[in-house]
Amino acid sequence: MHNFDRRTLLQGGAAVALVTTVPTTEALAATVTRRSIASLALNSPTLNSYRKAVAAMKALPSSDPRNWTKQAQIHLNHCPHGNWYFLPWHRAYLHAFEKLCQQLSGDPNFALPYWDWTANPQLPAAFATPTYNGQPNPLFNNTRNSQTVSIPASVAGPSVMSGIYAETNFQAFGSAMPTGQNSTAPTWQRAPGSYGSLEGGPHNSVHGIVGGEMATYMSPLDAIFWLHHCNIDRIWDRWNNLGRANTTNNLWRTFAFNGNFVLPSGANGTTPYNPTVASVLSILALEYRYDSPLVARLSAAPVLAKFVDLNKPLHLIQADVIGPAKINTALVTKVALRAPQVQALIAAVRPMTELTAAATKETRATGRVIATIRDIEPPMQGNASVRVFVNCAYLTAETPIEDRHYAGSFSFFGIGHDEQHGKLSYIIDITNTVAKLQHAGEDVSNEINVQLMPVALPGVTPASDFKPGKVEVAIF
Repeated sequence: MHNFDRRTLLQGGAAVALVTTVPTTEALAATVTRRSIASLALNSPTLNSYRKAVAAMKALPSSDPRNWTKQAQIHLNHCPHGNWYFLPWHRAYLHAFEKLCQQLSGDPNFALPYWDWTANPQLPAAFATPTYNGQPNPLFNNTRNSQTVSIPASVAGPSVMSGIYAETNFQAFGSAMPTGQNSTAPTWQRAPGSYGSLEGGPHNSVHGIVGGEMATYMSPLDAIFWLHHCNIDRIWDRWNNLGRANTTNNLWRTFAFNGNFVLPSGANGTTPYNPTVASVLSILALEYRYDSPLVARLSAAPVLAKFVDLNKPLHLIQADVIGPAKINTALVTKVALRAPQVQALIAAVRPMTELTAAATKETRATGRVIATIRDIEPPMQGNASVRVFVNCAYLTAETPIEDRHYAGSFSFFGIGHDEQHGKLSYIIDITNTVAKLQHAGEDVSNEINVQLMPVALPGVTPASDFKPGKVEVAIF
C-alpha cells in the first residue's frame, strides 16, 4: 500500500490556506533575502561574507561544532532522504547554517544565495576557480567531476520543473511517509519511504552531476551544497505559494529533530537547536524570504486531480520486475489489468482526453494513476537518470523526454556511501501520460508497460546494473 498523504488533493490555483501568511512590515524588516547567485557580482557583499564564513569554519578546531567538517557530519549522521522529512530537515539545516555564517562573517544581514539550475544551469563562477583575488578560494572544491558542470534541461529544465510544480500532493512532491510509521520516535527520521518527484529527480541528479564530495553524504564539504539546497527549499516555498498544501498529518508536523543542529550564541558560542517540523513551515518565522516573484502559471502542464485520497486506491496492481536494469537498455514490466481495473483506469483519465497530443490544454482528471518502482537494489557504482516510459514500442536510449510516452525520471544519491536505506522506492505519476496515449488512440487500458530506461548522467560514470523489485500501479 502506498504511504501517501491523507489530505485530499487540491486543484492548482484553488483558494486554500497557505503555509506562509502575508507578512507584516515588522516581519519583513526582520528578514534577510536569499537571492539568486546569478544576480550577484563576484565581489558582492553576500559572496564576500560567505567566503569569510566558510574560511572561518575551515579554520576552527574539530572540537568546535561550527567546524566545516563537523557541519558536514551533521548531514552524514542525521539527514533524512527518501522520506517526508527530507524537506523540513534540510530547511532547518540551512537555517542553522545561515545563522552560523552571520556570526562567523560578522555580517548580520548575510543570506545564503541559491543556485537556480533551471535558469542558470552552469556551476556558478564564484565556485569554479581555486583562487580569488590571489588567495585560496574557500568556495572551490577540487573533487567535482569538473569545474564547468552544467545541469541539462532533461534533468531540471522548465518542462521538468513544470511537472513538479503541477503535483498537488505533498508526498508525491516532497517524498513519502516511511513505510509503516506509527509514532514520532527518532528512529523514523531516516526510515525509508518513497522518493517524490523533487527529491528523486533534480535533487539527486544535481548531486550526482556535480560529483565528487557532492555525490556523497558528506556533500556539505562542497560549498555549492548549500546553494543547491537553498534552491530546493525555494522550490518548496514556491510550491506552497501556488496553493499546494503540506500534509497535516501529526506524525509529520510534530516530529522533532532533536540533537541535530546548533545555533550561534553570543560572539563565539553555540546553543542546541531542536526544531519540530511545524516550527519550520513559515520561512518568515525563520527570518528569511526569497527574491523570486511567484509565477502563478509556470506552463501549460495539466493540473492534477481534485479530491483524491492517495491513501485509498480503488485498485492496486503489482508486478514483479524480471531482470536487472542496465544502462541504455529498456527494462519492461507488464502490469495486466482485469476488467474492473480497466474501467477504473478509463474513468480516472477520461476528462484528460480533451488534451492535445502535446498536452497544451489545461484540464483535470477525475482520478490518478500512480506508478511506484519499489525495492530497488541501487547500483554499487556510477549513476543514471532512470527515465520512465509507458507503452513505448520504439523506446531506445535516444527517445527524448518530450515523447508522449515519457512519464518522469529519477536518479540515485550517495551511491556506494549510503548504507542506511537499503532498498529504494520512487513515485512516478503517470496520469497525464496515460491520458495522452488514450487521446492518441494508443489503448493502454488492458496492459500498462512500465519501462525503465537508464541513461548516463552527463560527466558521471554510468551506473552499474541495479535491480528493481516490483512495480505497483495504483488507480484512484
